[in-house]
Amino acid sequence: MADWFLGIDAGGTGTRAVLVDSRGRVKGTGSAASANPHNVGLTTARTRLREAASAAWASAKKPFQPARSAFVGAAGVKSRQEICAMRSAAEGEGLAVAGEVVVENDLSNALTGGLSGRPGIALISGTGSNCLGRDELGNSFMCGGWGWILDDEGSGFGLALAAVRAVARAADGRGPATALTPSTLAFFGVTEPNELLACFYTKPWTPGDVGEFAPVVMRLASEGDVVAKTILQSGADALVGLVKGVLAALSFAHPPEVVLLGGCARSGSPYQDLLEQTLLDACPDIRLIAPRGSSLEGAALNALKSAGLPPPQKIQSKGFKI
Repeated sequence: MADWFLGIDAGGTGTRAVLVDSRGRVKGTGSAASANPHNVGLTTARTRLREAASAAWASAKKPFQPARSAFVGAAGVKSRQEICAMRSAAEGEGLAVAGEVVVENDLSNALTGGLSGRPGIALISGTGSNCLGRDELGNSFMCGGWGWILDDEGSGFGLALAAVRAVARAADGRGPATALTPSTLAFFGVTEPNELLACFYTKPWTPGDVGEFAPVVMRLASEGDVVAKTILQSGADALVGLVKGVLAALSFAHPPEVVLLGGCARSGSPYQDLLEQTLLDACPDIRLIAPRGSSLEGAALNALKSAGLPPPQKIQSKGFKI
């Protein structure tokens, strides 16, 4: 058995794996389709964990074998029951020696990678939204991550859904007229607002499909549409609420660094600028920083940490894209 450590970042759209040695040098990487158990089921999820890990071993020019330890950050995993089920799945696929698999939500990889293992807060606004903080004592708290039915305000999906709802209210006369109406009809391929009913209730779609409309909402806001601007501000306020929830739950000895992650949070003007200003106005003691590393680097650091090793300051990825 090679004395290597396996980190996996199993996000909602894809699964990536990385093998590192005890000094944090990357030995191999691999990928597979999504392993979010809520979206693909546990059986498919465990298969894709194995596929990504096998590809990483193949990249390292070695046969698949149990790593010394493995860390799996998996999207959709939040409750103890889900964590235990995913850990059993990973152990069943032989990702690491018995008892040496750790499973957490994939946001843990984003936090560790974005802050290079330092304490602080990661706020994600991509298709969905979530926030995770870890203080200097190692205590962590997640605020958000409830998915598109229960939450995801301020995310790409959340902004897009708010826009479609505004169009429905405008059609009824319950809300103001908005430039969102013709753009929404064109994007979703209908000719009048009433056709949105069948579009959303009879056709298959995913939160990612709907979330692709968010850039249009941002563009219309930048062009001055009052409804679109209100939607962006409401989204930013909701994301700030996640950060405030983490700040209330943890005790930081120093003003925490906050890293913004995800396509919406890092979309530039107007939404990113609005979000950053709203955050600083509401939480003046935080320090906004650019991401220091990727989620896959975070998975590698977490794999070393879960094995009880002091993580290196930086993952050495020469020859590999992580």
